[in-house]
Amino acid sequence: MKPFVSVIVPVYNVEKYLRECLNSILSQTLENIEIITINDGSPDNSIAILREYESKDSRVKVIDKKNEGVGKARNDGIKAAEGEFIAFMDSDDYYPNNKVLEMLYNTAKEQNVSICGGKKVILEVDGSFTKTELFSTEHGCEFGAKGLTDYSDFQYDYGYWMYIFERKMLVDNNIFFPPYRRFQDPPFFVKAMIFAGRFYALDFETYCYRMVPESSKYKLSNTLDFLKGIIDNMNIAKEHNLPKLHYLSAMRLDKMGSYMAIKNLFDERRNELLSAFIKATNAIDVEWLRENGFDIPADFIPELFTYAVSTAEKYEKIRNSSVGKMISKLKR
Repeated sequence: MKPFVSVIVPVYNVEKYLRECLNSILSQTLENIEIITINDGSPDNSIAILREYESKDSRVKVIDKKNEGVGKARNDGIKAAEGEFIAFMDSDDYYPNNKVLEMLYNTAKEQNVSICGGKKVILEVDGSFTKTELFSTEHGCEFGAKGLTDYSDFQYDYGYWMYIFERKMLVDNNIFFPPYRRFQDPPFFVKAMIFAGRFYALDFETYCYRMVPESSKYKLSNTLDFLKGIIDNMNIAKEHNLPKLHYLSAMRLDKMGSYMAIKNLFDERRNELLSAFIKATNAIDVEWLRENGFDIPADFIPELFTYAVSTAEKYEKIRNSSVGKMISKLKR
C-alpha cells in the first residue's frame, strides 16, 4: 500500500536540530507515511544522522546530492515521493504534536480537497512560543481562512509547510518550486492554491516554525532571487485576477525588497541589482490596484529609490560644504 503522506525534508547544515525534526515526524499517529530526506551537500554531520535514521526505520529514505538549493531539493523530493499527499518540513522545524498528519490527511479525504492546512506556532530565538491565528493582517490587508475556503477569498502566499498537497495534482500540472535560494516557496504555494481553487483550513496547530538567525539571509544572490519570486507572484496575481496578492507583493517589494537591496547597494554587482529591482517595480500595476480599491499612490516609488535620492542629496550637501571643498582640494 502506498503511503498516505510523503514528508519531504531538505537538509543543509542543521545537525543541531535534525533529530528533533525527524523524531516529530516518526512519532506521528498516522503511521503509513514515508520521510524523503534530501541531504543538499550539507557540510556538517547531517548525512550521518540521516543514515542512522534510515537504518532504524524503513520509512526514512535518504537522497544524498550536491548543493543546488532548497527549491531543487524539494523538487527532487516530490519526484521521488510515492505518497498520496505531500507535506514539506524544514529540517530545523518540527511538528507541535503527534496528530498533525492524521488530522490533515483525514480532513483532506473527508472534505475531498487537494490541499488542507492549519496554523503555525513560532519558536522564538529566546525559547518562547508565539501562537498564530487563522486570521492575520499584513500591510493593511486581512488574510483569513476557516473551514472550506476559496483561494480567491484568501490570496495569501506564505506558510506552505502548514499544509499537505495532493501529489498527483502537483506532478500532473507541473507545479514545482522555482530554483531560487530565497522566496521560492510563495510562487509554488500560490500556483498550487490557484489550481486547487479551494482548500480546507483547520483551527489546529500543524507546524512549529523555529526562528533561527541567518547571516546570509540578505546577501546579494538571495536578494536577486527574492526579486524574481516577487515578480512571479505579481504576474501570477495579475493573470488570475488576484489584486490583494498583487498588492501584498508590491508592499513586500517596497519594504523587505528595499531593505535587502539597500544592504547590497555597495556590492560590485549593484547595477545588476538595480536593474532587477526596476524590473520588479515595473511589474506593479498601480492603475489596476487603484481600480480594485487599494490605496496606492499613482506615482508609487519603492523605498529603495527614495533612499537613493536621499543619499545623493546628503552627498551633494557634503560636497558643496566648506568641509567637502577642503577634502576635495586635499585629494588633488
